[in-house]
Amino acid sequence: MKTNVLSLFALAGTLALTAACASEETTKQEQKQESGTEGLTAFVVENNDTKTRTTGEYDGSGINFYWTDGDDLWVNNHTASPAVVSKNSTNNIGTLLAPKPANDKKTATAKFYFDGDFTAPSYTVRYTGNNSASGDKVNIATSQFQATANDGTHLGTDGDCGTAIATKNGGKYNFTLDHKAAYLTFMPYNQQGAIDGAYITQIKVTADQAIAGEFNFNDNGIDLTSRPIASATNQSITLTLNNNFTVPGGTIPDPSKNAAIMVLAPGTYGTLTVEYTLRDNTTQKNGTITKTYNNLTLTAGKNRRVVTDLQVTDYSPWLNYFYQWDAKAPYWDGVTLPDVLENNTNYDSYGTRSANSNYGTAYNGYGVVTNAVNSCTIAPNANEMLYYKTYGDPHHDTNTPWTFKGHLYTGGLWLKKRSVIYNDLKAAGYSQLTSQTDMKEKFYFSSSDATGIDFRTTYQYLPSTPTRDIPASTSDYFFLPALGSFSTGTLNYVGRLGIYWSSSGDPLNSLGLNAYLMGFQEDEVIIMGGYRPYASVLQPFE
Repeated sequence: MKTNVLSLFALAGTLALTAACASEETTKQEQKQESGTEGLTAFVVENNDTKTRTTGEYDGSGINFYWTDGDDLWVNNHTASPAVVSKNSTNNIGTLLAPKPANDKKTATAKFYFDGDFTAPSYTVRYTGNNSASGDKVNIATSQFQATANDGTHLGTDGDCGTAIATKNGGKYNFTLDHKAAYLTFMPYNQQGAIDGAYITQIKVTADQAIAGEFNFNDNGIDLTSRPIASATNQSITLTLNNNFTVPGGTIPDPSKNAAIMVLAPGTYGTLTVEYTLRDNTTQKNGTITKTYNNLTLTAGKNRRVVTDLQVTDYSPWLNYFYQWDAKAPYWDGVTLPDVLENNTNYDSYGTRSANSNYGTAYNGYGVVTNAVNSCTIAPNANEMLYYKTYGDPHHDTNTPWTFKGHLYTGGLWLKKRSVIYNDLKAAGYSQLTSQTDMKEKFYFSSSDATGIDFRTTYQYLPSTPTRDIPASTSDYFFLPALGSFSTGTLNYVGRLGIYWSSSGDPLNSLGLNAYLMGFQEDEVIIMGGYRPYASVLQPFE
């Protein structure tokens, strides 16, 4: 579809929504009479051939759109009796596109020919979308698709529309289309540079009233009084993107990488929510980042540029938190690994780990407490871990995206903070606990449990099932990403398993090669003994 330029102006700020007015673009009319159009009146797009045209390209000043196959025009012939809104009987778009290559089926100029008597100085013409069936209805699609970054040629199919005053110029009428839909151009980026390997697969916009569906259309454009009654269907538009819309790093958005354009109904919206769905083809993980805007006005004929820094939590620094149990130094001490790490890949060839990265071997005997003395002293002990698992309301989260060493992942566990657990237990009548320190000494199964058990001396394998969602109030919780572990130099299970060391050795292992840990996956949380030479995550719990 050929339309005028939609200018874009950026406001200062990391997250900017900016309005731009439509500016005119004109073209010269060809003088030659088209074959087969004798006796018809031509309505000709005005043109200015000094304007460089590239389909849907944002170049800092505007986005240009073009007439494509399937575009038609409607004219309000008010001089007819009765007045009638009629569709052109033919146009020259097909003729103009025929010699063009398959990847360049667009034209800046077009002529539309109409039957009937046209003698007035001017007429109103309407464009109601590609392959439109009516001149007084426009349908804004709830499902839109863009194949290539920075290419808006799909808008004519998805609800683009406009009007113009066609003015008589000899035996023809000239016009310049004025847009009547609203447009959002998304250009997200990631200042961290942590998700360069991910793609944006779709952008979903949801409002507090209908932004899509069928609207009445007249000489003034979209009749907003005909806005459909809000429903779950018409309050959202999903723009699906091909697998080539990346998320560039740095602070400056790059439209050539991911500019995505959506057409929607104009109006003032109390809330407008934008959901960006990301995909990492290597890890096979999808994640969604959501932004919400309040009291936003989308004006007919104007484009808003949505520049968003898609911040995610990057756990790459946690590579230094992988330890064999109670080692004096991290697992990769003295070794520099690549910036991008892959599951099921061995990294021993990158160097020899230092002697300080070897696990602690202390073992005080069967049924005797063995406490960490080196790195693992910062971790919760076996009793505390059991309080987290049993009373910490574990929630497994497969929706929140995060990154680790160059890849996008989801998967992690939300647990209540120790202070919240303690306050909950005190409120439930656990008088055995006089302070949070008591949680280190014994685990109590109920408020009436008078003796409790010290799991530092009594080993049990203790599994349970987490809730599968995000807690309603995350301020009472902390998050543990599923970072997997290293085994003999090989990275395993990132995004699937979380394995976190405790400060307690396994009291049953006579060889001193096991220690308590917390492990979790989507359907299970476990307190168990783990093999000390494996490099798992060492972190203090909140």
